[in-house]
Amino acid sequence: MEQFSISTFRIAMCYLLFAFSFPWGRSGWATAQSLQDAIKFTESEQFEKASDAYVSLIQREPTSGDNYFFFGENYFKQEIIDSSFKAIELDSAKILYQKGLSKNPGNPINYVGLGKVLWYEGKPNDAKKQFYDAVQIISPANKTASFTPHQKALVYMKIAECYIKAKNKDLPEAINLLNKALKEEPNNPEIYILMGDAMLEQNPGDASQAIGQYKKASELDKKSCKALLRIGQLYNRARNLPEAVRNYDAAIAVDPNFAPAFREKAEVYYRGKQYEAAITNYQKYLEINSGSVSSRVRYASFLFLSKKYNEAITSIQEIQKQNPSIIFLYRLLAYSYSETGNCTDGLKAIDEFFLKADPKKNLASDYEYNGKLLSKCGKDSLAVEKLKLAIQQDTSKTELNGDLGKALVKTKKYHEAIEAFSKKIRGGKSVDANDYYSLGLAYYYSKQCGKADTAFMQIVILRPDILLGYLYRAKANTCLDPDSKKGLAKPFYEDFLSKIKPEELDKNKNGAIEAYDYLGYYFMLQKDYAKAKCMYLKLKELDPNNAKAKKALAEPNVVKANCSQ
Repeated sequence: MEQFSISTFRIAMCYLLFAFSFPWGRSGWATAQSLQDAIKFTESEQFEKASDAYVSLIQREPTSGDNYFFFGENYFKQEIIDSSFKAIELDSAKILYQKGLSKNPGNPINYVGLGKVLWYEGKPNDAKKQFYDAVQIISPANKTASFTPHQKALVYMKIAECYIKAKNKDLPEAINLLNKALKEEPNNPEIYILMGDAMLEQNPGDASQAIGQYKKASELDKKSCKALLRIGQLYNRARNLPEAVRNYDAAIAVDPNFAPAFREKAEVYYRGKQYEAAITNYQKYLEINSGSVSSRVRYASFLFLSKKYNEAITSIQEIQKQNPSIIFLYRLLAYSYSETGNCTDGLKAIDEFFLKADPKKNLASDYEYNGKLLSKCGKDSLAVEKLKLAIQQDTSKTELNGDLGKALVKTKKYHEAIEAFSKKIRGGKSVDANDYYSLGLAYYYSKQCGKADTAFMQIVILRPDILLGYLYRAKANTCLDPDSKKGLAKPFYEDFLSKIKPEELDKNKNGAIEAYDYLGYYFMLQKDYAKAKCMYLKLKELDPNNAKAKKALAEPNVVKANCSQ
């Protein structure tokens, strides 16, 4: 039997609901408190509870266009807040807007809903046609119906909201529409909240205008949790974390079940590195949304962001026992396994994700983690392909060239590795001594010893406390002076030995053996037998069975020499 996925279930639910034979008739816009309760569930991100409420409403009022629109909004908002479900919500929202339009064609609000879906799908001309039709219905020129100021304002607000929240924004037109909404309903706090959102998007560096709008909304409705939430979010952006929390707490005082305030508090604490407080608040968010799959998915995401990867894995697996069809969770599971170093299970998860996901919606990070997992499992040739895809899809991820370079080194493609490490360094993101070490190794393995020395020199400049910089400069100079006659490596081996602290000798033992071996041989070439003897004695001390040390110390000139150090 074919697996019944979450998307199939949701869409089927819509069709089954609409299959009832409802009496036809033009309904007025619903204003029953029950609709407001359902909307409140949506605003509080209690999407499953809201869905149950809308199903009940539609059964009672099957021709109310508002019921279908706000039911569609319940799915639409879930897509905007949490992209983990992607097209599932938009498809469900579209079905509901279409059904609302067919049941109540005189209601303009579902034209707006369809326009929003088209706008988000990247079809602006088709979207604007739907928006135009909605505005024409409420215009004074339409003599067949009359609408209240609130109904007219809602049309303008919802179109404006689309222009503000979508990736492809039209902020001037959004502000124009909100001004029209204010003419209809000057004391509607929701309009001021949207106006603040638009102003903040228009000028992200100046929150003064936005906060003025949010405070106006709060003055108009002292119990507006959304206004307090927005003010808190502004303080969070400004890194005034205590003031952000104060506003979230004020929203919670108004409505203890306003879940977004707990989620935002969790994110503030996370930003302040108070991880336990962050998780406590997110658990409260889950408690309010008891039984909500979408909330549990967001919590698993939060655990991942909080670097609690094992907890994230456990949370994901618990959700998958009940619902294995949420595609996003396979992505998150693969990422979490990668962070814990479990490449075997991580590859299983990412393969399952790619099998189920729409390839058009794959992220650069999907290929990034796939590449990293492959590399950890020793499949470096495949890792190179995936990492190249990640960089190609998001050219701003210059830091990935470092991972690409390491995989290329393992496949002995040193020239490509050099190019990758160089791009990583030029990109300037998180560049440190390790990057120059990797670049130097690639040059060294490709026998470009001079360039290797230049790269290793940067380690010494950036981190003079790192012994590897001196050791690898010595190696590069040994490569430049293979017979050791010039002694190019001598000063770097001496620097290396001089900087080893007694307590660090064990972990640097191999490097020390290499250094004493080189220096002993160099002094033998220079016929400085006393210094040669000193070096070989040190070498023998570290490696009692070292054949070179035994042979050198048996040389007559060395035996007669006096090691004075």
